[in-house]
Amino acid sequence: MINATAILIDVFVQQLQGGYRRTYGGFKPDYPEIIAWAGTMALENIANCDALYHNVEHTMLVTLVGQEILRGKHIREGGVTPQDWLHFIISLLCHDIGYVKGVCRQDQESVGLFATGIGDGIVPISVGATSASLTAYHVDRGKLVIDERFGGHNLIDAEQIKRNIELTRFPVPADETHQDRHNYSGLARAADLIGQLSDPRYLKKISSLFYEFEEVGTNKVLGYKTPGDLRRNYAKFYWNGVFPYIPAALKYLELTQEGKQIVANLYANVFQVENESRILQGINQFPPELNGSSPTQTNKNSITTDEKELVFSELTNLNL
Repeated sequence: MINATAILIDVFVQQLQGGYRRTYGGFKPDYPEIIAWAGTMALENIANCDALYHNVEHTMLVTLVGQEILRGKHIREGGVTPQDWLHFIISLLCHDIGYVKGVCRQDQESVGLFATGIGDGIVPISVGATSASLTAYHVDRGKLVIDERFGGHNLIDAEQIKRNIELTRFPVPADETHQDRHNYSGLARAADLIGQLSDPRYLKKISSLFYEFEEVGTNKVLGYKTPGDLRRNYAKFYWNGVFPYIPAALKYLELTQEGKQIVANLYANVFQVENESRILQGINQFPPELNGSSPTQTNKNSITTDEKELVFSELTNLNL
């Protein structure tokens, strides 16, 4: 039987190993094997996550974007050591591992009790809730997993990985520590954001993210009632909430061929939503005799639904 997830994990791990060797050749030859082990460990765990959006594919995309950021940084500035590479990649592999039920030693999945990641805190999760219900705790739970797996390790610095994971917390806290945009922790956050928003299929996955938000009450806070509301706000969210944290990472991505494609995918998504908004504005500006909004117009003058769709299609083709 074909197991698509297993195939994805194998190919992905090979890409991580290839990325390291492309940068460092045969230097510290044990590192690619450590990266492969970490990648397999993280993704086998995340494959058990039933959140609709934060899944294996999301982690892969974020990690591969982070790898290209590192390559660009090393090309432009140098000084990215194999140790830096190792810790950064492990950070991205594990940045969302806190979503997984049962991943922390304190989790009692059978009775619906899960570690918060802060001290000995435990939070109850209702029966039938998905892993998205751990959204508020997933960063702290991820750091707890790092402590449990790598604390006291003679090669892997758990504290560095935890710092990187902490800066993937979103919305970004206002304190000075979380304002880093240039060091590895800040670049880890950039990889998380760009990896999500540059996914060529991201706009098709927005409904999955919407229903994660619905489960934890985020939609009510933001005023979203449908996945379309989340999609329409995408460009505004990018420019106001994401872009301020990613210019340094974008600069590094522009230095590699794969990085350029990532940036192109990112702006393709942004511009598609902006274009849709302009088209809708154009349709709404049609005179009453065309848009059918006048209560006094006769049937013979009103524009039909099919005609509206045709106009929308024509405007799209014109790339207004």
